[in-house]
Amino acid sequence: MFNKLLTAYFGLFLVFWLLGIDQFFFVVFCLVGLMTHLTSPRTSHSIEVILFGLFVVATFLSAVQIVSGFRFVTYLRNEGVYMAMFFILLSTSFAASRETRTTDRLYLALLVFSIQCSVFAFLASSGFNVALKTLGAYVIPDMGSKYIHGMLNKSIVQSEAAWFSEGFARPRGLMLYANTMAGVLCATMAIKAFFGIKFWSEKRPLLALVCVGAILMDFFSVYSALSRSTWLGFAFALLVFPFIFKTSLPAKFLPGLVALLAVTMIFATGLDEGIKSRLTDKGHSNEGRGLNYLLIWEMTTSSLDKVLIGHGTQLDHPELSIPVGSHSTYMGMFFKFGTLGMLSFMLFLLALYRRMLRLTKQVYALNQQGHNITRPYFVCFGLVVLLVQMTFIEVDVDAAYALFVAVLMYLVIQESENLKVMSKQAENGLLAART
Repeated sequence: MFNKLLTAYFGLFLVFWLLGIDQFFFVVFCLVGLMTHLTSPRTSHSIEVILFGLFVVATFLSAVQIVSGFRFVTYLRNEGVYMAMFFILLSTSFAASRETRTTDRLYLALLVFSIQCSVFAFLASSGFNVALKTLGAYVIPDMGSKYIHGMLNKSIVQSEAAWFSEGFARPRGLMLYANTMAGVLCATMAIKAFFGIKFWSEKRPLLALVCVGAILMDFFSVYSALSRSTWLGFAFALLVFPFIFKTSLPAKFLPGLVALLAVTMIFATGLDEGIKSRLTDKGHSNEGRGLNYLLIWEMTTSSLDKVLIGHGTQLDHPELSIPVGSHSTYMGMFFKFGTLGMLSFMLFLLALYRRMLRLTKQVYALNQQGHNITRPYFVCFGLVVLLVQMTFIEVDVDAAYALFVAVLMYLVIQESENLKVMSKQAENGLLAART
């Protein structure tokens, strides 16, 4: 049941978006995930699941620091998102996840999800806005919060970026913010590329062209989002991914070709001037970002209890001229949950990174034995984009973005476990052949 809900959420994301419940569906994941866990046979959990569970426990401690009622509502909402991410990771131990078709269906759902995101982001980037009051807005109170109001009342354009260029509108597509939209598009480019190659090899050229067309739209939308964090994450993944993970020779050159194509498109269309401008004199949040990091450090190290368990949720500060929030998942973890939360989260990411290293080594070893496995490379690539991007944006401000990050983490664990079984079968077959 849980894995079917996960597939439905991403495959039918536009439906949830139109209903206005896309940002609230984490509650269902929490409830169904808990019931599935309680009714499933007990199995051993991966170290990543254990460490993320410890992170969630650490975040509970910071609740004692909250004094504002509305901040407590924000805290509960963020906790719900983290719990949903935890149950997504925990579902790697559910019986359904061990079925091959479960993983295959989830990949297909992510492809459909990514194409939905591509189309609406491109519409917004091209100047077409889709705005509506959802059914959820008639049922769920926004409590006077612009943030909740934005979840329930949809618009695929975030705002006019007059500070960048007069008449220039930043698209947010189906996400809450332009930054999260750009991150999802860059991460799912890899998934679309995988399916594009797959469809072409299966002699389904029309579907392959749909994937290629969506990727081309994504380039334009990611530029229009003006998301420096996404640009950095995508560039890092293209240039570094092939060399920090075990990949074949063609896999090392393919990201380089993509990078060359991207640079060529940028200069051929004159977008390089806009990028330079965004990185230098018209960097809207430059004035607040550095100051915010400094204030986070000073406010969190001001007392022992803040150092250990943080503030519980984000605070506004009078010295900030623009409301940038933490503007970093990692700094935000330290600010909200202190050293205990930050340390457990970083240990989780370290374990996940080691898992990714092992996964690519497994793929390489199996391919050396005659297999043709490429899918794990694409999911690892997409996750690297987001982990770098999260240095400059907060994962929990957009529930759909956070759940998408969790799904990529889930797939890394699941692919690793599946290939571990395949590796043992290959070893046993080789041993049988020798004897």
